Amino acid sequence: MASAFIPVVLNSNEMVTPPTPSTSLREDSQPNVTVPSTHTYRFGVFEVNLRTRELRKDGTKIKLQDKPLQLLLLLLDHAGKIVSREEVRAALWPAGMFVDFDANSKTILTKLRQALGDLAENPIFVETIPRHGYRFIAPVTRVDSSYDATTQSLGEPHLHAEASALSPSASTLPPATSRFSWRQSLAFGVLACFIVASVLVVHSRRVLVRPSTPRRIVLLVLPFDNLSSDASQEFFSDGLTDEMITLLGQQSQNELAVIARTSAMQYKATRKPLAQVVREIGGADYVLEGSVRRSGNIVAVNAQLFRVQDQVVLWSKSFEDQVGDLLSIQQDIATQIEHSLVIRLIPPTSHTSAASPSGRAHDAYLMGLYEANKRSNESLQRSIQYFQQAIALDERYAPAYAGLANSYLLSAGWLNLKPADAYPKARAAALHALELDANLAEAHSTLAETEHEFYWKWTEAEVEFRRAIELNPNSALSHKSYSEFLMHASRNQEAISEIEHARDLDPVSLIVNSLVALVYLNAGQPNRAVEQCEKVVQLDPQFAPGHYFLGEAFLRLRQYDDSIVQFRAARDLSGGNTMMRAGLAVGYATAGRRHDAEQALSELERDAGHVYVSPYGLARVYSALGENERAVEALERARDDHSFQLMFLRSDPSFDALHGDARFLKLVKQIGFPQ
Repeated sequence: MASAFIPVVLNSNEMVTPPTPSTSLREDSQPNVTVPSTHTYRFGVFEVNLRTRELRKDGTKIKLQDKPLQLLLLLLDHAGKIVSREEVRAALWPAGMFVDFDANSKTILTKLRQALGDLAENPIFVETIPRHGYRFIAPVTRVDSSYDATTQSLGEPHLHAEASALSPSASTLPPATSRFSWRQSLAFGVLACFIVASVLVVHSRRVLVRPSTPRRIVLLVLPFDNLSSDASQEFFSDGLTDEMITLLGQQSQNELAVIARTSAMQYKATRKPLAQVVREIGGADYVLEGSVRRSGNIVAVNAQLFRVQDQVVLWSKSFEDQVGDLLSIQQDIATQIEHSLVIRLIPPTSHTSAASPSGRAHDAYLMGLYEANKRSNESLQRSIQYFQQAIALDERYAPAYAGLANSYLLSAGWLNLKPADAYPKARAAALHALELDANLAEAHSTLAETEHEFYWKWTEAEVEFRRAIELNPNSALSHKSYSEFLMHASRNQEAISEIEHARDLDPVSLIVNSLVALVYLNAGQPNRAVEQCEKVVQLDPQFAPGHYFLGEAFLRLRQYDDSIVQFRAARDLSGGNTMMRAGLAVGYATAGRRHDAEQALSELERDAGHVYVSPYGLARVYSALGENERAVEALERARDDHSFQLMFLRSDPSFDALHGDARFLKLVKQIGFPQ
């Protein structure tokens, strides 16, 4: 709320008697005319008793002046609804009294927020609706000793769940000003209501749960803080976070959902309040956070598990050991989480690595993960070198082989390596990982991708995808990759289900959200694809794939100018990635800008002498220019390369004009698309 010139500010004590909370503020509202004198509001750890006119927090009386209390009662009586500025004025000041409303209401609201520990910028109780009014956004329960009209006697106390629709921004978490202040906040967050009969309403990502259907528990692992004096050890704390997410994802079958690394790492070194973090990722039931300090060969790890609903610390423990024993520390933490999250819901499994690595090998592995997660061409090359170093130091270290396989796949996926230089190496590394540890989910997933995208072994690939998900149902990567497989197999509804599952596990991952759009697009839903891509671009305007897929979606909708704008952005933001450049050339050609298309095509053909340019991308440009013969020849070269982009051959509208060509049909048959 903007500051205003204040000629006079009334003391917040100098106010008239408030209206009773049951008074109707709007003509269309339903007045509560039977509220007894023992009426009490409860929200979080607070309660307000109307008879004593007291605000209490966990039973302790909180000092609150009269006007802030009046405002609180007014908002509670209309919880979830906007109370207009005019209604606040009418309720707090008698008619005809002149006050500087902006200045006084700001003072009163500030005092109320101070009493509740609320924050204006990230409210969990009182939300300001600019230029309109205010709204109480937390769940509210009304408790009273209701008058029984049948027996003419005072009945037992009843709980009344407020039925008002709460704001989407409502949270059940206490306010905080940093990652650490929320730990010291007292518990806040109660269930919105209890339906005594048969249904439990739970404030979570899955709102309504029947008792007979187990609800998945959602766990967020926040990035472990690096407390080492050496900043170069950042890779170590990041790697510990990564490994904990993977290990916890393997600890159970479908009862525990662990938010994926991509989303969790968005909050590395963040100062955002936990309430905001949980809202942004779509909700979580539990949070694991901690810190790691390394000095030489000694590592100390502190970890705490919190229940989000009421901020109860389920356990907190410190570990200190040799670096070489870090895996045993991680497994100890995971085991204690199992017990803390009710062992009957999360049965333990044996899906853990077969052997602990040496300290130096583990360091190299963590550096490999650190570089691979940057996703640039240079960082992927460095990640390959680190994984190879880890293997040289410990040839039986299965995760290092799995990491190496994934880095080769990523390099091929962004056209940094030719398929023949990446996929066979990825497959060999994945197979070796599985020889050492047959239960390594990441290796099964990587093997599935190589079988699918390079060797065109559709049946074998699906078996591996299903095994990966069975071993780690919380792997967003496996669900994402399996969705792409289903999309290429034209099993579009299954593909949508899988990619949306991946998004649930990795809600703020830009690449996962971009692939949601791609799956929609492939399923013939370009409008949904546009909506999804626009969300991605809003989240990060610098994310090239978001612009690229948005360009493809506009192309399907024949919005050519919009398509070209997005393809240009993708080209520029990606540093001239050849796939993005080919997309722009297709956009030019489809829009009838032949000269621009031919110039872009000429540049791609020239660069093919020193960087990898996918023949599939060239074929799309040729086809868009009406050069069908050259398009087929390029597709045949793509077949010889085993380009992963051939997986789109059957559904890509770029080649609609070739569907009657015998050579095109032969290519489709050679790839072996499922019927």
